[in-house]
Amino acid sequence: MIKVSNTSFLPLFAKILILLLIAKTLSLGLLWFLPSDGVELVQKSNYKPKYQRVDFENMIKSPAESKSGGAKEGISSAVGITSMVLKGLYGTQSAGYVIVALKASLSKTSIISIGEEFEGFQLNSIAQASATFTKAGKEYTLELEKISAAGRVSAFTQTQEVDDTLSKSVSKEDIALYAKSPQEIWKEISIVEIKNGEAIEGFKVTKITKGSKMATLGLREGDVIIKANNIELKSYKDAIEIYNGIDKLDAIQIVVIRENQEVEIVYEIH
Repeated sequence: MIKVSNTSFLPLFAKILILLLIAKTLSLGLLWFLPSDGVELVQKSNYKPKYQRVDFENMIKSPAESKSGGAKEGISSAVGITSMVLKGLYGTQSAGYVIVALKASLSKTSIISIGEEFEGFQLNSIAQASATFTKAGKEYTLELEKISAAGRVSAFTQTQEVDDTLSKSVSKEDIALYAKSPQEIWKEISIVEIKNGEAIEGFKVTKITKGSKMATLGLREGDVIIKANNIELKSYKDAIEIYNGIDKLDAIQIVVIRENQEVEIVYEIH
């Protein structure tokens, strides 16, 4: 039996261990000096400019035209509270609407509700004879327009007709007369409710007596009254509530459907 000695393998193992030690030392050195981040592939992205619509007509305008346009814009944006007229109002401190216009164009009235703006002025609240607006953090009060007795128009006479808006003038004396004798109203005008199923969508004018005061109100047979003072008329209660408070109003605005189009009629109460 031959006995093999391990002494001949010891030098070989020593050399292998030395080589492994050298390799480990080199790898640690490389890791120490080389950056930790790897190489990343940089992709080129296609630049997409922001879309802008170019009006070539504006680009070729003469400098004189551009200056005149800027001047007009400056004038329109400089409207002050003194340039406005409060022609009517309806509502309470926190709800309602007002009728306003510019002194330069009194025939063009606008109806705005609380929270809405007119020429940059926001309507904040409504008092008995004034309205409060705010602009740029400042508060302004606009008093209701006062109409002299000489300038008053006789009851139920038309004062203006512009596009689909009619303006009428009504006297408080006639309103008081009809309030005391409601039956006189139904002698001059007949109205029936228009329903969609069980829901009332408005009230249709079926008859107006010719020559009566109701005939001068601007209503026509076939008109369907759908709103009054920006309130949709969904029941008789809605109409009665407005009628009961009519003595406290300075204006009434109604919207009717006429030939499939909405027509607005504003009554100024004097």
